[in-house]
Amino acid sequence: QVVSNSRVRGVNSKAEVSLAEFRVSAVKAITNVQLVGECNSESRTQIYQVLLDCLEDYSTDSRGDIGSYVREAAMSSLQKCNHFVISRGHPIINLTFTHDLKLKLLRGFLQQSLEKIDRTRQVALEAVHALVHSDLQLDDHDLLKRAVPYLATLTSSVLLPKTDKEREGVAKYMVDSGEEYLQNVEYNNPNNLFPRALVLLTSPTYIDSVIRGLVVSIGGLTESLVKASSAAFIDYLTENDGEVATVCNSLLAVLKTDFKNDRVVVPLFKTVDLLLTNVVIEDHYGNEFTKQLIEQIKKEIKGTGNVPKLLSVLGPVSNCLQFSENKPVLSQIMILLCHRYPRVRKGMADAFYTSLITFDDVIENGEEVMSILENTVWEDPNDIEELRAKRNSICDLVGVSKPKLVGGKKAAPKPASNDQFDSYSDLVGRAGY
Repeated sequence: QVVSNSRVRGVNSKAEVSLAEFRVSAVKAITNVQLVGECNSESRTQIYQVLLDCLEDYSTDSRGDIGSYVREAAMSSLQKCNHFVISRGHPIINLTFTHDLKLKLLRGFLQQSLEKIDRTRQVALEAVHALVHSDLQLDDHDLLKRAVPYLATLTSSVLLPKTDKEREGVAKYMVDSGEEYLQNVEYNNPNNLFPRALVLLTSPTYIDSVIRGLVVSIGGLTESLVKASSAAFIDYLTENDGEVATVCNSLLAVLKTDFKNDRVVVPLFKTVDLLLTNVVIEDHYGNEFTKQLIEQIKKEIKGTGNVPKLLSVLGPVSNCLQFSENKPVLSQIMILLCHRYPRVRKGMADAFYTSLITFDDVIENGEEVMSILENTVWEDPNDIEELRAKRNSICDLVGVSKPKLVGGKKAAPKPASNDQFDSYSDLVGRAGY
């Protein structure tokens, strides 16, 4: 009854986003139902599902990502539940740890272990570490052990040896069995973490979860984290060029799965921009990737007023010009060149100009187009009709149809308002801030 009520009310409910502490306490209470009380298989499954749902709590308030406290509490609780189940013996393990549950646990932990908050990554790494080095049989287990080798500094995990004697025994076993054993390595350091973890990009089972966590770090704000994750990503794809198409397909899959989820989508666009700028993609695959990417971008930005999101698509769109079948790309660029927000128009013109310099002979009449781009004040808020005329001349030069205004008729002017804040709001909105 307690578990059912928790699922109905939702320990990860966003109805009261400021009550993170309440949800953390609820997570701990639900865990105690399993650890202290007697649970049947159905109740145990419900408890796991509630805790797994909490891994998707990304609530924010004035303090920032307060959902991270809930996610950390959920991962710690899942570790305790795992230890409890494993310690009870094989019959209960087989009933509880179904193939589907093990996949959900690992996918959730792996995503969290690659995201941007150091504290959350540490908790997630301990959870992954405990599962990988337990007696459970996991998909791509050898690959997981390469990504997360046994590490002495993570022995705070409830399933790992803690005494020196136990560690010596494990180390000897690792040497005898040929498995890697590391000591005194700061595994949560991004420079150590990402190069190892990205070997999981070869696993069809875990690649989407790895990508979902990785893009959040690549598109983050912490300079050291962005540099480490970006460098590891580019180095991996440069050394494993056969995996580029697989990674691109996964990026498209995550983009579709997380449709309109700006927390993932905006940094994902930054990741795609990084990939298109630094990695060589074969033209035949690049054309197909571009086609799908542009279609998804159209859906993502349709009707949005989120300027940072709009600015994040400019790089990927312009860099797609490098492929031979770039008419859909040019059509999207033409639309963005006369966007209602001046910052977006200016940003698109700059990105377009840069791509024309970077990629030789990707369009017809390139020099004339560059001259128009360079000599036009695209952020001018007063003469949109003149900007459209310049844009239309570019359409003629590159051989794409001119975009048409949706609706055909101009909207009726709003009645004048005496409220000074309405005027200021309108000014900010038109400026694109």
